[in-house]
Amino acid sequence: MVRRVFQGAPAAIAAAGILVSFFAPGPDASACALKRLLSKHSGSHAKVVGDAGASKSEDAAETLPVRTTSAKEVDLVAGIPPVLYWQTTANKPKGALLCLHELGMHAGRFEDLGKRMAADGYAVYAMDLRGFGAWRRVAGKDSHMSIERSLEDTKQTLEAIKKSNPGIPVFLLGEAMGGAMALKVASQYPQLVQGVISSAPGGEHYKTVSSYLQVGGRVLTGRNNKDAHMSEDLIGMGTPREPLQKNIKSDPWVRMDLTPKELMSCQFFMYKTRTFAKKIKEKPVMIVQGARDGESKPEGAEKVSEGLVTKDKEYLVVKDGDHYVYQDAQVNDTVMNSTLSFLNKYGSVTD
Repeated sequence: MVRRVFQGAPAAIAAAGILVSFFAPGPDASACALKRLLSKHSGSHAKVVGDAGASKSEDAAETLPVRTTSAKEVDLVAGIPPVLYWQTTANKPKGALLCLHELGMHAGRFEDLGKRMAADGYAVYAMDLRGFGAWRRVAGKDSHMSIERSLEDTKQTLEAIKKSNPGIPVFLLGEAMGGAMALKVASQYPQLVQGVISSAPGGEHYKTVSSYLQVGGRVLTGRNNKDAHMSEDLIGMGTPREPLQKNIKSDPWVRMDLTPKELMSCQFFMYKTRTFAKKIKEKPVMIVQGARDGESKPEGAEKVSEGLVTKDKEYLVVKDGDHYVYQDAQVNDTVMNSTLSFLNKYGSVTD
């Protein structure tokens, strides 16, 4: 997908382009409508700024404090930063679980989940997606946010986990953007996963028009790779709990300078979640949605669940849950029990 930035385009055209993208009939149509309008009115007013893989705001490597986690760092794939690994004390793990985080978050947000799952006999891994976590310590374009390259990283990491853990089932878990990616990977490489858990994967969000007017305004004025100043608002929408808001905002490994390009890249990708889900023919899938999520609409996740072709599917609504079901500082006990039940139920047969 090639997007364009308006330079001096009439305000009416700019506003129309953004609004059309929201009121078009359906998520996929939204993205197409915006692309068509940008293409139609590009001419001498536009310049190509890149594909769907967005970039972090700076090319220089960042200096970050030591990540606070009980996990070990292990090198699984050459060219990819070490993944976090919560090792079980069991002689043989019941299974392995790879976790994918939300936009702006990082692998360490799965600390509570990783510790508790490992205590119950599972080998738990979490990887940083490009543009986030340990990638911020890497200089150059390889560290830029790229959903396509992160999908390839996930594939290679799953292959490495299966090689390191022969004879045990390997599951994939993701939240929000990570949840959509988990479904995409499972639809493309079913041989690599025993099953999938996807939290808040629906592409339907609250305050869509106002958010995209803000993002679109920055794109149209040439600030595509500058801080959109929306991260704090998104965290506030994601959870009504002030302690968790403070926990996330004070985490130095959470990126708070998300750019319009990154936000749009994530949104357009998540518009396709239902398409990914429909391609999962046999693998068991559990869709999870927090009832108090003020960012992602519950009906979006429900539609993803309803569209699953596989007969082995479950839909869990977490009454007290929000956008950060699995990346919470303390994962809800109901969620933990339901997740373990799903893994235990479908982990008895390996490929």
